[in-house]
Amino acid sequence: MSVCVSNDDLALKLLLAVVPEAASELSVDAVVDQLSRLDLDGQQVEGTNSVAQVLAAKYNSELAGTTDAEQAEVSQWMTMSARHGPAERQVFAQTINNHLAQRTFLVGERLSLADLVAFANVHPYMASLSSQKRFNVSHFSRWFDLIQHSLSADALAKTGIQLIEIDLNAPVQPKKQAHAATAQDKKAAGEPKAAKKEKKEKKPQPAAKDVVIVPSMIDLRVGHIVEVAKHPDADTLYVEKIDAGEDELRTVVSGLVRFVPIEQMMNRDVVLVCNLKPAKMRNVMSYAMVLCATSPDGATVEFVEPPKGSKPGDRVYFEGFADGAPEAQLKPKMKVFETIQPGLFTNDAREAGWFDANKKFHKLLVGGSVCTTATVTNGSLK
Repeated sequence: MSVCVSNDDLALKLLLAVVPEAASELSVDAVVDQLSRLDLDGQQVEGTNSVAQVLAAKYNSELAGTTDAEQAEVSQWMTMSARHGPAERQVFAQTINNHLAQRTFLVGERLSLADLVAFANVHPYMASLSSQKRFNVSHFSRWFDLIQHSLSADALAKTGIQLIEIDLNAPVQPKKQAHAATAQDKKAAGEPKAAKKEKKEKKPQPAAKDVVIVPSMIDLRVGHIVEVAKHPDADTLYVEKIDAGEDELRTVVSGLVRFVPIEQMMNRDVVLVCNLKPAKMRNVMSYAMVLCATSPDGATVEFVEPPKGSKPGDRVYFEGFADGAPEAQLKPKMKVFETIQPGLFTNDAREAGWFDANKKFHKLLVGGSVCTTATVTNGSLK
């Protein structure tokens, strides 16, 4: 029985430190430039999430969740963590912050694998933040501080993780140096007091309307990939020309080189997120995002496929939200996509959809028929 831990797999190192029974029973080896893998009781698994779930099931089942619903939610958070690499940790931190507005842990009422894996993922990001930026994501910072102090000093030391001092109070802003003479100085100099200005009565401001974020605010459409090429300045990116039923093709940049061969990109029907703010990716503007599904272990990424017979420009919507109108362009400050995305998954039948706050699954539809993936079940969508 052995486990090989990738040199940069901080999450698995942390789990082995938290569950010493596993570390004492298994032969633990370090590997470089390889996925972590486990050979246990004749079972061979590969990848951080898969290895962690098998270890938790054998040595500390509570970490993986005590009910089917908790286990599914833990798996979802681990999948999200795998999808958010170093370049996307800010988005992941904001997702955690939104989720924890009225929660203590990511799943349930206790520490779980979801917390451990996410904590290991965002530790370098938290270390890079200023006090002001930590305060701006106060729920995320509170959770991070709780997790790091829930772990023993020995576990942190074995993992090589250092405690980060988190101040949850608002940073004190430095006072601006006064350029004018103070009142005391003026009095000493015998200067007359300035007449007090009459205070203008402030008009009451209308109360801000609470905006309820719903998935129909996202503009989802069927697209057809017409052209595809490698990005000239990035080895992991494709640049596609996609027909979305408009007068002009949309240029879209996707990080799919490691997962989808270029010959499988051509002439594919896809689901497009069309009202995100355009973004420059390595000097190429991207005007939409191709919706994909990632397996729970993070090893497989596939297109979300519209049903047969779909045409470019066809509206894609969630079951129960067919009547809602999408926003012309999503406002970054409203964080519509960031709020909905943590609930986007495939189910056991490879059907794409959205879990609402009550865990009801709303299928992703085109003309009443469901969008699916080729093989990915219980995977996150992004």
